[in-house]
Amino acid sequence: MLFTRKATSASCRAVSRQQASRVAAKRMLVAVRDAPKTGQHSVEQDLMQEALACFFTPEQQAATAPTTGGVNNVVNYVSTADGHKYVVRIYNNGNKTEKVKTEHDILGQLSQQTLSFKVPAAKPALGSGEPYVVLSNGAAACVFEIIPGELAKTTSPEEVGRATGELCSAMAAVQLDSVPPIPPYYDVFRVHHAINRELFYQDAASNPAFEVCREAMDFLVEQIQALEPKLEAYQQLGLPMQIIHGDLHYDNVMVLGDNVSGLLDFEFCAYDWRVMELAVALSKYVGEEQPLPLITQFVAGYAQKGQLSEQEIEILPDLINLRIFSNVIYFTGRALAGEDGIDSLTSRAGSYAKRVAWVNANREAIVAAVKERMLQLATSAA
Repeated sequence: MLFTRKATSASCRAVSRQQASRVAAKRMLVAVRDAPKTGQHSVEQDLMQEALACFFTPEQQAATAPTTGGVNNVVNYVSTADGHKYVVRIYNNGNKTEKVKTEHDILGQLSQQTLSFKVPAAKPALGSGEPYVVLSNGAAACVFEIIPGELAKTTSPEEVGRATGELCSAMAAVQLDSVPPIPPYYDVFRVHHAINRELFYQDAASNPAFEVCREAMDFLVEQIQALEPKLEAYQQLGLPMQIIHGDLHYDNVMVLGDNVSGLLDFEFCAYDWRVMELAVALSKYVGEEQPLPLITQFVAGYAQKGQLSEQEIEILPDLINLRIFSNVIYFTGRALAGEDGIDSLTSRAGSYAKRVAWVNANREAIVAAVKERMLQLATSAA
């Protein structure tokens, strides 16, 4: 899609610290119908043109093309007349601008560190130089430079693990003025603004849409209920806490050959248990046909750059499941808010249940594999 400049000076507002608070008030008035809908999200052409006009001049002739990503947001490729390529993102997060601000604050600090991979670099908005803008419908938008490579998927698990450990250590040095608005994973019923504990259990039991996956949903609900008292106990352990990426799995890792070229999607950064970074990454591998070898290789890489205590390792299986449960509750919230259809969950429920069942059946093997790799590194370092 080729865009022509529109009169966007009033609606294309670069966000400063002062403006962010005013935008927060406005977003409460934006109707749910304005949000991009389920599946591969899209927006009206006028809104996409408005976003592009905030970052590109008419002479650049910015044109968009669809991507295969964008589970939560509208994400398009952008190419310009001079041959440059970018990614434009229009956020579909209930117009929670404070989350976007936190993401870009963290990316700005990471860009000052020396890392072996790239993190998303935002293209400054025209005029203001800010990394994101707020559009006329209240949604935030930004443009990122493209990081070369392909999604890692299950390739190079050791290198992906090493990069994950490296990022975890780098994130420990990030300092923010306030606590990130994304809640920690252990506060699982706050994962989405439209959900709470009562609403989740009520919807899971009574929503007729879940009949297509009733067995899987009943199992997941039972497992969530069983984990609740454990989470309360784990909060008393004094586990190491820091800023984490919160969504760093193999679909957010770019590789060139066997090397990690970049890490993507810092939208869900939170102040959380350090070990959750590893749990999130492993939650994808446990859905593969042979998870344990992938876990073992991943942890061998993670141990080179990251840290874990024995206590963190012992509860890791429960935290892998916690990540999966968080997804279940999150997609329920998005459906209730009108940000997605419930099919975003019903299409995944069977896979989620299968992953949880595998973790439950292989708890000892997971813990043993992680302990062995961490001990090997500690021994060789000594």
